[in-house]
Amino acid sequence: MLKHPATIGFISPPAWLDPAPSEFPAAVVEPVRTQQAPLLLPDFDYSLDSIANVQAELQLCAKSLSAAGCDLVAQVGSPFAWAKVTSESEARQRNADIAGAAGVPSLMTSLAIVDGLRAIGAKRVTLACTYYDHLWRDAFVTYLDLCGFEVLYAATIADQGLIPAHENPSDYGWRMTPELTTQAITLAAKSAPQADAIVVTGSGTRTLKL
Repeated sequence: MLKHPATIGFISPPAWLDPAPSEFPAAVVEPVRTQQAPLLLPDFDYSLDSIANVQAELQLCAKSLSAAGCDLVAQVGSPFAWAKVTSESEARQRNADIAGAAGVPSLMTSLAIVDGLRAIGAKRVTLACTYYDHLWRDAFVTYLDLCGFEVLYAATIADQGLIPAHENPSDYGWRMTPELTTQAITLAAKSAPQADAIVVTGSGTRTLKL
């Protein structure tokens, strides 16, 4: 019987042309196929309250990807696991519910970040929050604190003075350049040289080519 490569199904944020499904095959050694199911919320406002209330839509996407033959579901976008949670277990329950709906394993971006940090033994981190606003920045810091990490530094591109003072960092969500991303990461590193790891947030901040 012909054995096909593993198929990874990506749940993508709403109203965004997500590059993750096309980038992923170049980031792994194994041959893979990808499928995509964006959240069908074209007028989504991207507030943390709204993000915290799309579990039903996430589970529907996961179920659809599983029905299409995906072996694993990967949810793109950090806040979908941590928005408005009060514990790590609450975030992990969101992931468990997605996996339960799909009937296949599931990964959520910010849980993968936590698991990755633990895998390398990192305890103290510095955050390049790129285009996050201050609410998202602070909420992400709280999430990492709930997960047991010590955040030594956290700053957006506005905090770092990398964009004009009158501009909103969230406007850079889908137009972060490699140069701007590199500057943000470098400043985060220099601001907390004692950190064990640098965490870069924002799905619009693409780092594969850096």
